[in-house]
Amino acid sequence: MSKKDFLQEIKTGSDSMTLTSTLNWIDNNKVSIESQLEECGAILFSNLPVEEEGDFDNFVSAFNYETFTYEESLSNAVRINKTNKVFTANEAPKEIEIFLHHEMAQTPTYPKNIFFFCKSSSLEGGQTPLCRSDHLYEEILKEDEGLIDEFEKHGVIYNTLMSNGDELVSGQGRSWQKTLGVKSKNEAEIKLENLGYSWDWIDGDNLSVTTRTFEAIKELKDGTKSFFNQVLAASLGWKKNLDDDISPVTFGNNQEIPLSSIQLISELAESLTLLRKWKDKDILLIDNYRVMHGRKSFSGEKGREVLVSLTN
Repeated sequence: MSKKDFLQEIKTGSDSMTLTSTLNWIDNNKVSIESQLEECGAILFSNLPVEEEGDFDNFVSAFNYETFTYEESLSNAVRINKTNKVFTANEAPKEIEIFLHHEMAQTPTYPKNIFFFCKSSSLEGGQTPLCRSDHLYEEILKEDEGLIDEFEKHGVIYNTLMSNGDELVSGQGRSWQKTLGVKSKNEAEIKLENLGYSWDWIDGDNLSVTTRTFEAIKELKDGTKSFFNQVLAASLGWKKNLDDDISPVTFGNNQEIPLSSIQLISELAESLTLLRKWKDKDILLIDNYRVMHGRKSFSGEKGREVLVSLTN
């Protein structure tokens, strides 16, 4: 298996399959699916009788995993709930690219597995890039062992801007009220203090938040290591606070990550990235600890609708 050819495709569907028989199939094959996911990091299910968000909810529920609700998460992406455990992947405009990242790695709690369901594919663009971060870790280590040492020693800190009300100009436009699950500035400050974050209120009651230090490298169950963070997405796609020009991500000792290092990581990640073109009704399951994902910009009259469910 090449480092770009890691997606395992499972074709279980037939004209005679029903949603009920699909759910039974999951129950009978869950151990095998989990084993393949552990080895490959991503599994594609195709030709299944899953048509709507309710069907997708049932598909995810068949695995009997604990799920993340959007309301309870600290995700700063704007999403629309479809069911309690299913929501849109990101409501950022179609011309916005969302760069490679591990889901919610910039927060204290993040999902182990991510289920995607393509309800409607775009005519042009809209692919989901996938990159195995265990392979990326190995490649960075070969090219710059000192850089990996810095990430392992210090971890990373994220500097996030949260708007006063949702905005869709980027992939991180969820308001501070919704992100933190609060209604007032006082409640927000209490929540941030409990999280161990620091903050500043800036023009228009927007919120500049600095997290505590988070890990940048995760040791996986098989003993390998994953470049587990939001370094690429934050560096390449997040908004900056123009008042102080703080970088969206720094080393955990508050030192800047050199631009040359960001470029190296980006180039290595691109060399390892698989671009997955969606087809209607595709379901993609990825191991969030092992595989980064993103979203390419898209166009065309046909709308792109990809739904997601986050689980442990």
